[in-house]
Amino acid sequence: RIGELVLDLEQRRVHAAGTQVALTATEFDLLAYLMRRPGRVFAREQLISDVWGYSPVGGTRTVDVHIAQLRGKLGAASPIRTVRGVGYAVDRDGG
Repeated sequence: RIGELVLDLEQRRVHAAGTQVALTATEFDLLAYLMRRPGRVFAREQLISDVWGYSPVGGTRTVDVHIAQLRGKLGAASPIRTVRGVGYAVDRDGG
């Protein structure tokens, strides 16, 4: 749990401000990865390697797209923070 966001790893469910949010498998995996390590900043390349399971050859734009989709679905409960020029992080207090 971070802020108003509750992640249930066993059932692969996410609740934002008490409402269940439907996420794709990749969106869930990305959010879970970030939430397991609050406060740590991850480069896009590292996220692709660790979440998607391959080395980024053609670019890292897919991370930005998935983060934007997550933020849209989670709304104000989104704890994801952009670290300009580096990547993304989830703050311990939910941002």
